[in-house]
Amino acid sequence: MTAPDVKVIFFDVFGTVTDWRSSLQRLLAEYGAREGIDADWPGFLTAWKAGYRPAMDAVISGERPYFNLDEMYLERMNQVIGDFGLEGLTEAQKQEILHLWLKIDPWPDAVEGLTRLARKYTLVTLSNGSFAWLTAIAKHGRLPFDAILTAENAQVYKPHPRAYLTAIELMGMKATPENCMLTACHNYDLAAARSHGMKTAFLPRKEYGPDQEADQAAESDWEVVAKDLIGVAEAMGC
Repeated sequence: MTAPDVKVIFFDVFGTVTDWRSSLQRLLAEYGAREGIDADWPGFLTAWKAGYRPAMDAVISGERPYFNLDEMYLERMNQVIGDFGLEGLTEAQKQEILHLWLKIDPWPDAVEGLTRLARKYTLVTLSNGSFAWLTAIAKHGRLPFDAILTAENAQVYKPHPRAYLTAIELMGMKATPENCMLTACHNYDLAAARSHGMKTAFLPRKEYGPDQEADQAAESDWEVVAKDLIGVAEAMGC
C-alpha cells in the first residue's frame, strides 16, 4: 500500500480514538459506589447514548438550532433518569455524571499510533464533540493533537458538509482538500469526507461492545484500511 500524499490528518474521536463505552461503564459504576447510588448503570448508559444520533440529526435537518454535546447529553439525561430510579439526582450530581465523558480513555493503540503519525503529519480532531470536551479528553488521554476542531466550529454536526468544509478551510486547505485525510471507524463519516475531496483511513472498533456488527469492515475502497491506529501509522510510513 502506497501512503496517501497528505499534510493534515483529521480524526474522529469518540470510538475511533477513545473507548468511550468501556470507560463510562467503569466511571459510572465507580461514581455510583462512591455516592451510594445503586442503579443499572450499563442500562442507563445505553439509554443515555441512544439520544445522540437523533438529536444530531435534528440539528442537521434544521429542525432545531445547533446545541453542543454538553447540552445534548444533559437534555437526554433528564429524559431517561426516571427510567432508572435516578430522578433524585441533584443538579450538581447531574453535572458530575455528565462530565465523566471528559475522563474517557484512549484505546491502547491510540497514543503510540498518534505519536508516530505526529512526527510527519499535522494531527487535528474533527469530532462532533464540543471544543471544551475535546480539549479535556485530549489532555486526559495525553493525545498528541496539534489542533482541536469540532462540530462547534461549524455549528452543525457530521455528516453535514459544513462540518468538513469548515475544518478544511480553518487548516488552510480550502484549495487543496486532497491534502487532508480523515481517519475514522465509521464508514458514513469517511464517505462524507471523501465527497468533499478528502482522503480516508478506516479502522474497525468494537465501540459498542463485543457483539457490534456495524462498521467492522471497510465499505468502500478507502485509501488506508488498518486494524488500529498503529496500523494507520505504519500505512502512512511512520
